[in-house]
Amino acid sequence: MLVELADQQTLANLAPDVSRLRAATDRLGLLGCYAFVTPPDDGRTGARTVARMFAPSIGVPEDIANANSTACAAAYLSARGRSRLRVDMGDALGRPATMTAITTSPAGIPIVEVGGTATICAARSTPSRR
Repeated sequence: MLVELADQQTLANLAPDVSRLRAATDRLGLLGCYAFVTPPDDGRTGARTVARMFAPSIGVPEDIANANSTACAAAYLSARGRSRLRVDMGDALGRPATMTAITTSPAGIPIVEVGGTATICAARSTPSRR
């Protein structure tokens, strides 16, 4: 579910009831709710915005970075002429991440390429086999 918001403060203040959100998304057959702020109208130069992804139906109260939903938002926004998008996520969890999306529309069908960067904060050790 894509939820477009007008400003960053509204996004920052979100505190969804995880049980109710899970019930609603399960009822609708959705994995979660991707809330994002309408990016500034700066043409095709690469709008920057912020988002948060809540997916309690798959055991993720809030995701640090979500490529699938960023791609959906990019395809949606491409209809308004935004072909490049940079989305900051994870700040509310103290794990900032940035997703990038480029949308092209050959034959009128949006094709979205998504990428991002990640910083490894800690390595998990793997038990050695004897």
